[in-house]
Amino acid sequence: MSVRQFTDELLDAARAAAYDDVAEALSVLARADSTPVPAAVVGELVDRCATAVGTHHRTDADAAYTVIVVDERGQLTEVERLPPGPRSAMRALLAALNHDTASREIHVELATCGTPADIVDVLAHLLVWIAELSKPSAAALPALSCFPD
Repeated sequence: MSVRQFTDELLDAARAAAYDDVAEALSVLARADSTPVPAAVVGELVDRCATAVGTHHRTDADAAYTVIVVDERGQLTEVERLPPGPRSAMRALLAALNHDTASREIHVELATCGTPADIVDVLAHLLVWIAELSKPSAAALPALSCFPD
């Protein structure tokens, strides 16, 4: 099965609220013997998030994307307050949006270098972000959820 097919099935299961299937797939993926496998899936999900952003917010090719991080009270905070894996995934997404392939690859690798539980955390964040970005909305981009450790 290709990475694209796997992510298609994973996203279909998430959209269908088949959470047991999603949990099982994430568990198997996080325990994969090969680091490139989770990294390939994270990279695919990052690219899908970037594509979803593009459907919400079209800008000229020279525009730069940035992120504003707020805490659970809606107060501005530092990106370093995010858990390491999701922080790397967020940076990979920003790199993808800003067409910085080398940085995207570095941050995808960093997002998948933790424990199996850390990798599940990253994958869960990316699935939630895709769901949030896929909702039809006004011209503004939706806030992306981040969950503390």
